[in-house]
Amino acid sequence: MDYKLILSWTATVSQIGLLLTGTQVCFKIIRSGNTGHIALFPFVACCLSGILWTKYGLLIDDFPITFVSGAGMVSQSIYIFIYYINTREKRSAAIKILWSFLGVTSVLSYIKYYVEDLETAIRHLGLICSGFSVAVYGSPLVSLAQVVKQKSTEYLTFSLCLANFVVSLQWFMYGHLVQDAYIKLPNALGVLLSVIQLSLFILYPSAPQRTVIYTPGSKPSKLEI
Repeated sequence: MDYKLILSWTATVSQIGLLLTGTQVCFKIIRSGNTGHIALFPFVACCLSGILWTKYGLLIDDFPITFVSGAGMVSQSIYIFIYYINTREKRSAAIKILWSFLGVTSVLSYIKYYVEDLETAIRHLGLICSGFSVAVYGSPLVSLAQVVKQKSTEYLTFSLCLANFVVSLQWFMYGHLVQDAYIKLPNALGVLLSVIQLSLFILYPSAPQRTVIYTPGSKPSKLEI
């Protein structure tokens, strides 16, 4: 039985499913007509990661990595466009997007024009891709301060955290089978970060705890604690 082939397909399907979770956020943005408290960072980080991993997949001639990364690049670009046309802070968003893509362009230019051999290109780009993967897996932790402050996980999405765990575990196993440390190690850290995120749902409820305070002559009111 070809475990590598089976795992590559299951990991690819899981990754596509994870990418599609962004549609829920985009539908919410479209319905409300603004981005509210939704952060731009996860979309940009995922898109940049997709671009770099697509290039890495091409360098090592790995179809599953190339395909799923290309799908991520396209889907996240669409999400970023939806975010931009609905945000009320277009100037700030445009600056962040511009600088992010200038940075990725610089990396790709370095790999293409300044690295002399393929082995060095794979090593350098692999390290950069690994860093972006860690940023993507840890992006829900941006809300960690709010979770601890409010003692509530309403700022985290359980399905997204669980999906991150499943996907990172599968790609960790795939990286182990193909003996690629740049795939294996960041996904091992992704598994750890996902476990931390999931543990928050055990520690804290999904909504802030509330207590009823009654003042004589007034109606009872609820305050967050």
